[in-house]
Amino acid sequence: MSHLAAELAPRHPATGPTAMRLRNFIHILMVSGALAAYSFWVLSARENDKASSATAETFPGTDIPLLNAADAEALWRQPSTIFLDVRPAPDYEFGHVKGALSLPLEELDDRFSRLKPQLERAEAIVVYCKNSDCGKSYWSALHLRKQGLKQVRIYPNGWYEWCRFELPITGQGS
Repeated sequence: MSHLAAELAPRHPATGPTAMRLRNFIHILMVSGALAAYSFWVLSARENDKASSATAETFPGTDIPLLNAADAEALWRQPSTIFLDVRPAPDYEFGHVKGALSLPLEELDDRFSRLKPQLERAEAIVVYCKNSDCGKSYWSALHLRKQGLKQVRIYPNGWYEWCRFELPITGQGS
């Protein structure tokens, strides 16, 4: 083919390495956009779930609800709720959630039978200890649940968070 014939031949921009690169770029751009849209949709669905059900989180392997500070305070304001402080007695005496009953985990078996009628009448029982690193609230809640108290809930961040948010407390250190 002569030089002139090559120049007069029709050029097809859809062929050749440049066109291939452009098509790949557009394809990658479309896939990236679709992934970004999907990611945005998933994150917004998670936020909606959190907003619609703040107490939906449960203690792993159970259906015992875990409470955040706002949920715990809302329950505290209801007269039919009992707060159980499962920390040792000296900690309770130093300070506790206003109105909470002291029931240290170590004394739970001995004192449960006396408290059971009062606990059964409660619409909600909120068990707490010092913070999320303290497993006493978890063990106490499991014990109470095994005793048939289905209204038990765990406030995992407990005493430290309650104080940090300056919610009502009583005791020698308050």
